Amino acid sequence: MGIPTPLPRIAAFEKMGFGMFLHWGLYSQLGAGEWVQNVRKIPWTEYRHLADTFTAEDFDPEAIAALAAEAGMRYITLTTRHHDGFSLYDTCGLNDFDAPHSAAKRDLVAEFVAACRKYDIVPFFYHTTLDWYWREPGAENTRNSYSHYTAEISREVFEEYLKYLRASVEILCRNYGKIGGL
Repeated sequence: MGIPTPLPRIAAFEKMGFGMFLHWGLYSQLGAGEWVQNVRKIPWTEYRHLADTFTAEDFDPEAIAALAAEAGMRYITLTTRHHDGFSLYDTCGLNDFDAPHSAAKRDLVAEFVAACRKYDIVPFFYHTTLDWYWREPGAENTRNSYSHYTAEISREVFEEYLKYLRASVEILCRNYGKIGGL
């Protein structure tokens, strides 16, 4: 038994060596990390209103990409959606809890990808598999979003969630050109 050989996609990632992981989203307005909704037990009815003040005014993907390039980084991973369910991209009708429907009124992932390409940086996307905002189609979301990820749901509801998750990831894979990975 010899030394394992990584798959080509893994070897390509390893060759990039140095990169950045950018955790940034709706939760950043609270001056806390991405689990702030859970930690502070903020009900979704209150938390979702952060989108009303999320202007992304200081989001400068070109400055981020330029800094990464200057430092010798080869890739940047951006949190396109974290557990709070807020998307930095246009969800194309899956929901309206996204940057284009917020006070920012723009697709921040598109800006990020364009900046990465300008500086020859490979864009990667982080996309959560947990989504505290999601609710089954047609259902009123009365659960506290910080706890419903632990709630038991039926197989049928879980299948609906998986359809939603797959559609979300498909948007990222289809609408932004070639990316480094997820």
